[in-house]
Amino acid sequence: MARAIGLLMAACLLALAAGCVGPSRFGDVEQGLDHELGQLTYQDALDRWGEPISVDRGEQLFTAFWEKKRGSGLITERLYLTFDNAKQVLRAYRYSQKPLE
Repeated sequence: MARAIGLLMAACLLALAAGCVGPSRFGDVEQGLDHELGQLTYQDALDRWGEPISVDRGEQLFTAFWEKKRGSGLITERLYLTFDNAKQVLRAYRYSQKPLE
């Protein structure tokens, strides 16, 4: 019985690890967005990832938020892109992924 539980736990850990190492639903985000600071427009982001879940507007900047699930829903990826209001060009970004959320 203990062996069966151990095997089941090992299988679950392997499935979780497989979900973690899979490709991001946002593409090669962290390396790619470094090169797109000051160039990627809000419209480019909409074309690439669709409508964001939310947009938080400030006087000079606004931040759009996208969320995707991968690994059969085991991994939650979040992407926050901040654009300036005048030219709507990418000024900053934050990407995170969390398992089992």
